[in-house]
Amino acid sequence: MIFTLDQLDTPSLTVDMDTMESNMVRMKSFIDSSPLDLRPHTKAHKIPDMARSQLNLGAKGICVAKLGEAEVMVDAGIDDVLITTPIANPIKIARLIALKERHPQSRIIQVVDNAYHIEHISRAANKAGVNVELLIEIECGQKRCGVNPGPELVELIELINRLPNVSFEGLQAYTGHVQHVRDYRDRKKQARDLVQPLFDFIQKRLTTPAMRPKIISGGGTGTYDAYDGLPFTELQAGSYLFMDLDYHTVGSKNGNRIYEDFDCALKVWTTVISKPSPERVVVDAGMKCLSIDSGMPKVENMSDVVYTSGGDEHGILTMPSATTTLEIGERIMIIPSHCDTTLNQFSRIYGIRGDNVETEWEIQGRGRSD
Repeated sequence: MIFTLDQLDTPSLTVDMDTMESNMVRMKSFIDSSPLDLRPHTKAHKIPDMARSQLNLGAKGICVAKLGEAEVMVDAGIDDVLITTPIANPIKIARLIALKERHPQSRIIQVVDNAYHIEHISRAANKAGVNVELLIEIECGQKRCGVNPGPELVELIELINRLPNVSFEGLQAYTGHVQHVRDYRDRKKQARDLVQPLFDFIQKRLTTPAMRPKIISGGGTGTYDAYDGLPFTELQAGSYLFMDLDYHTVGSKNGNRIYEDFDCALKVWTTVISKPSPERVVVDAGMKCLSIDSGMPKVENMSDVVYTSGGDEHGILTMPSATTTLEIGERIMIIPSHCDTTLNQFSRIYGIRGDNVETEWEIQGRGRSD
């Protein structure tokens, strides 16, 4: 049922449908002109229906950050899922095997970076009579998970090939820490330089069919177009769907400090609830609505208004210019600084087109960091 934006209570999470659809079409156009497949990272939205929309626009499968998100997606019928974070808890390994048993025809790929992961997954998969496809994560400068290209990588591939009920499918080479480098040329150079040792190693050492990766997965919204000429097979970009304030200021190839490739679609609808002084008002969207891990959000179309956190439930807006005024009861849109962590604060998201609320989704993977 369509209703007007004025009938939507606050604070509410919204997505501008026209902008989101435009972002999806732009990414599809890029993928159609490149040798890459698109495997969008759905931690940005955590909604099976949105994943289906991405698949309908040509994505080959999806990424999820955690096993809990994979359970949501696969149980909802998404049948090609890459879990991008290693798992080690025996409870989680049992859940991974159970998910594969429930959906034997689905492709569920698990990232690993240690013999522990491979041996324990193999043992559990062998006992259940299922096969689990594995990608090995490569350390590309982020100093997080992953192995360096070298003897340890060879040993892990050989171990996978030797053990039952697991199969070596390829490598994950994700440079998340350079996605927000502000200068486009610097961002592209760093992204390429960080993965070049891996491709050199593949060419020199991973030369037999059993050792050569079928999949090389990586890249993100900030570096989606950085890898021309490099043998990545799929792109993991996810934030392009919604965007956020931090991503929107990483800079474009034309030198503009605004990232013009995709536009901000995710916004929080909020109400002014107090006006303690002419230059300061309070809205009903605090840290429980708007995450601040990537900086402060901004009020849409009010560039001179400054948002600061007032705690869990309050956002404070300061208006240094006398030309900008806000009154109690007014409702405004605020653009989050980080889409992923803001979305995880809400249970529902509303799709708006113009002044109408056109649709809504339950965020089924919300809170599934398990």
